[in-house]
Amino acid sequence: MVPPYDPPPGARCTPGGRVLDTTPVTAGEEPLEDLLEQALSGAVTTSEDWDRLADGLCARPDVVLMPSGTWYGLTERLVEEMVIADDLPWMLRFETLNRLLNHPRGGRTVVLACAELAAGRSRATATEIVCALDNCGHPDATDRVLAELTSPSVPLAHRGAVMACFRKVGYRHFDRGQLRTLVRALRDASGAGPVADQVDPLRRWLARTHPEHARGLLGGGSQAPPQADPAAGLLTPAVRRVTAPVRAIEPDLVPDTTVVHALVAETLTSPVFDVRLYAAFLLAATPYREPLADAVAVELTRPSSVRHEELAVPLLEALRILGDRRHRALLKALAVRPGVPRRTAYVAVRALGHVAADDADSGFLRTAVAHHHTAWRLTRDPVSAATVESLVYALGMAARDDLLAEIRSDPGFLPTARTAAAGWPAIPGHRRASALR
Repeated sequence: MVPPYDPPPGARCTPGGRVLDTTPVTAGEEPLEDLLEQALSGAVTTSEDWDRLADGLCARPDVVLMPSGTWYGLTERLVEEMVIADDLPWMLRFETLNRLLNHPRGGRTVVLACAELAAGRSRATATEIVCALDNCGHPDATDRVLAELTSPSVPLAHRGAVMACFRKVGYRHFDRGQLRTLVRALRDASGAGPVADQVDPLRRWLARTHPEHARGLLGGGSQAPPQADPAAGLLTPAVRRVTAPVRAIEPDLVPDTTVVHALVAETLTSPVFDVRLYAAFLLAATPYREPLADAVAVELTRPSSVRHEELAVPLLEALRILGDRRHRALLKALAVRPGVPRRTAYVAVRALGHVAADDADSGFLRTAVAHHHTAWRLTRDPVSAATVESLVYALGMAARDDLLAEIRSDPGFLPTARTAAAGWPAIPGHRRASALR
């Protein structure tokens, strides 16, 4: 559902809410048409430019963009930049996409563009693109999410659809028939594998919020049974240890009752990936980012933390947001160290594309690719394949086109990784430059 539109002060509106005033939204800033021309050209477009462009478009809900493919072209560029951006540039682009998805006139085309990109050339980042549909109440967005659940274009798109359902169910985007379709899709879905980690949490959450479907989701009685958390004994003390530096900085704070403690607890213990992600983003915006990152890194030096994936995975995901180049050596070690569980190594590799990605060591990256590709050839298991694909992402974020070219030209390499490696050099230079700003 599109939120009610509040016109700017002084704007003249019809009873239906249409803005008749043509005064620029903010005096002194670029007119909307200039921002549109910039975004549709080969010029660099910063995250602030995208934010201002969204302001201008959302202030004019009846705006008509010509030619008819303008909405699609804007979305195509925005999504392509978003999936290779990081930190604040990513946040602003993601928010811009959310706003355009809910635009009264352009939203339907934006949904279509996201769906086609996720199923096409951007399939290596399909999770992020499909998941972005969670906040869009347009029926087309709901249909696309259900389509990726019942007949996914790629496994990563299925993961994005599962993640989108948490909010879409909460926002009541599904009617009764669609909810039954969701329950059937979850009942038949496998919760195993590196990209199926949100299937079981969604089953449990949906069984709690819609107990009439608990039997179909979980089996057994008609009510959802209480779910014991097997990792609680590891995670609870880890939360206290990670927040210890904050208690040292602010000794007057009452232990375990602060907002920081609550956010650390959500970052490490929530079964929902989005909750962990956004809690980590909030922590990254506090003055405690560095000491918290250091405390997370210390936890990852403990053999017991690395050995138990239930603890190592959320710690590594937190370090992916909170960490800086001081922590890259730890991630490199966990990515290739013998004896590290495969899923832990996979999440460490994913973090390499975000923590000081520009500080890439060609020798290490080449060794890591060889290490994990050999593991894939020996096992052919999904975790090894996902790890190799994540290494390609790290190479792309590091702009290592030379290593990407080697992967692309190797006929014996994992096919999905070769496809992903071919996609990075195909991104126009001005878009890659824009994503950094």
